[in-house]
Amino acid sequence: MKFLRIILLFFQVLTLAIHAKPIHYSNSSNDNFILSGFGFYSGSDVFTQSRIQLGKFVPLSGNTDQMKKFFNALKNSKEKVIKIAHYGDSLIQGDVISEWLREKFQERFGGKGAGLLQIVSVDIKMRQTTKHTFSDDWNYVAIITRNPDRLPFGISGSVAVPKPGSWVKYESTNYLSSTSSFRIIKFYYSNADNSTTFQYTVNNKTKSTIQLKPGNNVQELKIDLKDQVTSIELKFVSGKAPYCYGVSLESGNGVYLDNFPMPGNSGVSLADIPKNIINDFNELIEYNLVILTYGANVNSPNKNIFNLYENKMVTIIEEFKTLFPNASFLLIGVGDKTMKRGNKFITNPDVSLLLEAQKKIIEKTGITFWNLWESMGGENSMDSWVNAAPPLALKDYSHFTQLGGQRVSQLLFDSIMDLYQKMSR
Repeated sequence: MKFLRIILLFFQVLTLAIHAKPIHYSNSSNDNFILSGFGFYSGSDVFTQSRIQLGKFVPLSGNTDQMKKFFNALKNSKEKVIKIAHYGDSLIQGDVISEWLREKFQERFGGKGAGLLQIVSVDIKMRQTTKHTFSDDWNYVAIITRNPDRLPFGISGSVAVPKPGSWVKYESTNYLSSTSSFRIIKFYYSNADNSTTFQYTVNNKTKSTIQLKPGNNVQELKIDLKDQVTSIELKFVSGKAPYCYGVSLESGNGVYLDNFPMPGNSGVSLADIPKNIINDFNELIEYNLVILTYGANVNSPNKNIFNLYENKMVTIIEEFKTLFPNASFLLIGVGDKTMKRGNKFITNPDVSLLLEAQKKIIEKTGITFWNLWESMGGENSMDSWVNAAPPLALKDYSHFTQLGGQRVSQLLFDSIMDLYQKMSR
């Protein structure tokens, strides 16, 4: 009889897991995340719940006065589009951290849509906010790939060239309310001529054909659909094949955060994006905040490597400040990375060396800094994030789960809003 009860309980748990409701996440940093051991249920559900409140509030530091550019723009979010570019390494791949930061900004300041997405992407299976599919015949290159034809990278560090019939499709999901639909499509390209023709399909039904504008500069094709939609497909029909840089999914005024991950990169390859391309994009988009989340790929027993990294990043940031004259800049410090010593996981010695280099970068460039390592809990904190229930970090002791990314985004958003409120007063 006891054995039968155990079997019955197993099938009850399995049935509930299959029909599970979406996770409910708190929007307040003061609330605990309430999740079941399966990661499905919330609130007062039948499973035993785990309460997670790792991390702590850490204020923005460095030259916080330059954040005024972004904060002044936020005050006008009802009248204009506010743009954030989030560059980073594999820590933000799959829209991790970016997705929840976007959600929080849009909840408070308006906007609805995933922002700028690449034509071809290597993280489509990780991304929950948008279902992104494309044909396999695009000539795609990026900062993280070889570029034998020396094609010009776009603002995201990638470019794709189509063949007749090449297509890309974006479908919204119900993962987050901020990316559940969109109304406006902005397609960015260059190198087209009067013969370049594309077809776009809305919600798998309505098909329209449009001719692109010729020119070597980056162009913006804006399609206002008037009503909210959930899918858009672009197909290259005929003519000269253009350089295609991405599609932005928006819904009018408000905040849009563009996620630009470059896995395996230290950030120094941002110099490979042509300056004229950045200028063209900034004229069309005008970014108000540039967030840089790099550092995890800088590791060496040679201290001179960190000095070299510091000097290269200073050069890049100074250049980007010129290219984005109306933007504030925020560097997110490296998070905790651990290594196994005996039976314990301790902070990798590279972390302190990298943090020291990043603080020097802040001093030399006069931008703002957020110390992720300290916010995680400092020394040896990654072990707690990995072993949280459910886990907030992966077993590689370097990257966050999507739930961990949500926690990081909440801590970061709280720090940004804390300074915003102080400056507003």
